[in-house]
Amino acid sequence: MHLISDKLRDRTNRFAKEIQALLNGTIAEHVQIKAVALSKGDDRLFTLGHLLNKGTMTAQRFRLKPRAPKAELWMDVSYQLRLDAEREHLMVQQSFFGVFGSQDAKQGLFHYDYEREKADGYPDAHLQVYGNSDLFLALNDPRADSGRSLAQLHFPVGGKRFRPCLEDVIEFLIVERLVEARDNHEKVLEVGREGFRRNQLLAAMRRDPGAVEVFVERYGMRGTAPN
Repeated sequence: MHLISDKLRDRTNRFAKEIQALLNGTIAEHVQIKAVALSKGDDRLFTLGHLLNKGTMTAQRFRLKPRAPKAELWMDVSYQLRLDAEREHLMVQQSFFGVFGSQDAKQGLFHYDYEREKADGYPDAHLQVYGNSDLFLALNDPRADSGRSLAQLHFPVGGKRFRPCLEDVIEFLIVERLVEARDNHEKVLEVGREGFRRNQLLAAMRRDPGAVEVFVERYGMRGTAPN
């Protein structure tokens, strides 16, 4: 168990540094991503977040710099990590990326949630948007859903393998001209996103060796596959 914990701790600390560098290299400054161990059953879990509070296990939001004058914008980023079933690879158990108008606002612009094997029937990976829609209000079943808001809809976003990464959320905020970005942020985002997608691809291959065999049979080890 000590070897497993050491492996998990080392990889978690490395991941925390990567997330911190990503945020401080694109749209934030002085973000400090901390990792705290959380015992849960037979697993060792680590929670990550900005200035993570060890008592409450909650991360603090950090300021962004909106392009609009006099506006406030805060971001909430947190992860829960553990090793996979083989105790070999770091795995995201839960993640949360949210954008809000103040440090303690209950509602904001949007948030992306991921919860592996989510138990309530909603998609593991989903997007919730704070907004209004007259059509949606009209579609609510008054017998069961009266008063339900648009923010309570869980839009699926690719499942555990193909969900958006933090780089995608950061890029959205930049290209939609909501925040100021650092110079050369494009390179930082691309490097991080390619790493995420490669890790997801390798995980998919480990879980579906039959698909890998089909690929090798059809295209060969060095063959050219269609785009």
